[in-house]
Amino acid sequence: MASASIFFWWLLFAGTHIGGSSPAVRTPLIRRLGLLGFKGIYTLIALATFIPLCSVYARHKHAGALLFVPDRTLLAATEALMLLALVVLAQGLATPGPLSTQAERDGRFTKEARGIQRVTRHPQNLAFVLFGFSHLLVNPFSADLIFFGGFVVFGIASAILQDRRQRISGIPEIRQYQAETSALPFAAIVTGRQRLAAKEYSRTALVAALLLFVALQIFHPRIFG
Repeated sequence: MASASIFFWWLLFAGTHIGGSSPAVRTPLIRRLGLLGFKGIYTLIALATFIPLCSVYARHKHAGALLFVPDRTLLAATEALMLLALVVLAQGLATPGPLSTQAERDGRFTKEARGIQRVTRHPQNLAFVLFGFSHLLVNPFSADLIFFGGFVVFGIASAILQDRRQRISGIPEIRQYQAETSALPFAAIVTGRQRLAAKEYSRTALVAALLLFVALQIFHPRIFG
């Protein structure tokens, strides 16, 4: 029952989030509500489905069948992946993508990648995947698998569909941006389409990620167990 409830809320969150961003839904709603109006409602719907998802899991944490027994190696891997996830997320937030709200409002789309975008054009999605996968390593029950596995599936599916939506937009700068970057981390760098350009990364974002990681190390056991 617990696993089914978690799965239901994941479907509701992912379905409304991905469906709401599809051109068939997004375009007419923006025409009617305006860009900011649409994004406001879109955010409210996301919160109205994601918060119950987390609430249901919190009440049924570690429910269901025990699938494996975590060890110290898996715990160390989890901490390393979580640190990486926080760094990627912070850098992604510090480096707006070419289809940011401001870019859409102004109609000025950049075609050049900077910082973490050179590694992947979907840093937030990569952070979700890393977060979900890292927690799968140390949460061995079936309810945990569905909850944290959902972050992995959603992160990948959302990136694929976002690329598709941007590609069919017909905006030349976006098409060039996609051609010169990669969704798969480091693929564009390995193939010579991008360089690492370490100087472009935000030092403030890096420090913020490190501080948050330390705070989680201290308070995670008290808050989340």
